[in-house]
Amino acid sequence: MELDKYIQGISETDVDFENSGRAHWDSRTHPVGSLGALEEYSIRLAGIQRRKIPRIRKKSILVMCADNGVVKEDVSSSPPVFTQLLANAMARGETGVCALAKHNGAKVVVIDVGMEKGIEREAGICDASVRAGTGNIATEDAMTREEAVQAIGVGIRYAEAEIEDGADILGTGELGIGNTTTASALLYILSGEAPEACVGYGAGITDAQWQKKVRAVCRAKARLDGCEDAIDILAKSGGLDIAALAGVFLAGAYHRVPVVCDGLISGVAAYLAIQMEPLAKGYIFPSHRSAELAASVLYRVLDITPPLDLHMRLGEGSGCPLFFSLLESAIACMESMGSFEANQIDPAVLVSLRKDTP
Repeated sequence: MELDKYIQGISETDVDFENSGRAHWDSRTHPVGSLGALEEYSIRLAGIQRRKIPRIRKKSILVMCADNGVVKEDVSSSPPVFTQLLANAMARGETGVCALAKHNGAKVVVIDVGMEKGIEREAGICDASVRAGTGNIATEDAMTREEAVQAIGVGIRYAEAEIEDGADILGTGELGIGNTTTASALLYILSGEAPEACVGYGAGITDAQWQKKVRAVCRAKARLDGCEDAIDILAKSGGLDIAALAGVFLAGAYHRVPVVCDGLISGVAAYLAIQMEPLAKGYIFPSHRSAELAASVLYRVLDITPPLDLHMRLGEGSGCPLFFSLLESAIACMESMGSFEANQIDPAVLVSLRKDTP
């Protein structure tokens, strides 16, 4: 697969079907626009699927697992082996995203795109390793450009496998000690915001470690020569999990399948995908407002407003099953609400409450 040609195959969402979905909502018995974002998200989905009333029959969450060399800078409170331990727990269905996914009828696919090889693996982990961990972005490139493209390809391949198996919607998750640092570095480089605004406390670090984290992302940016494209920046300052998730977002856009981002890390992967092809944004849905400090910068530069604010910062893709439920609820309203005509109500007497699409 040639990545450039693949990206060129991404097209816009269908405005005619969005208008058709909006017209259907406007004929339902309710003050027009009174269901707010539920209406707007389902209208967007109509434009993606090219169906007046969209549908969700099968849901999959792809979790990319990888280790990060930047942990050598003392930017995490957890030892690197936790990546492998948590991946094993996830493969057994024992983590937060697994519980939420099971409750919401979604499948979780656990993919090793670049973990270290320290302990025995659960059989349920898919082996797609590009390399065992990345370089320390404070002092060296995370990976080569070729490895970054290969990792993006991993995301595309596994997303396409789920789509071929019938998935109507994809979620994105990750596991990787140190990956809030790589995500922060990418956000800092791509957004141009202050480094302190792009760096948070991740899964829990001390103030001294936070200072080290800020210095690490600054050193990562200082190593760039200013001429890099999004893939070069990813290769030099990112992570294999983020690269693979960017591939998932691109595959969703290519195949006209919506992709949901979780928190900061998958949101930065979405940002990268949009940098590679701006039309990909039309296929991406936010799930919740991450409590991670840098997430506010991310939402501002992407101009998105997540529908849920639950003070979550778990990662793993844990916000995706919750958004699946919201979207399915919106579709249920489209399917089940009666029309003004059937209920003998004149819609002309009502004032539209509809706001701009979120």
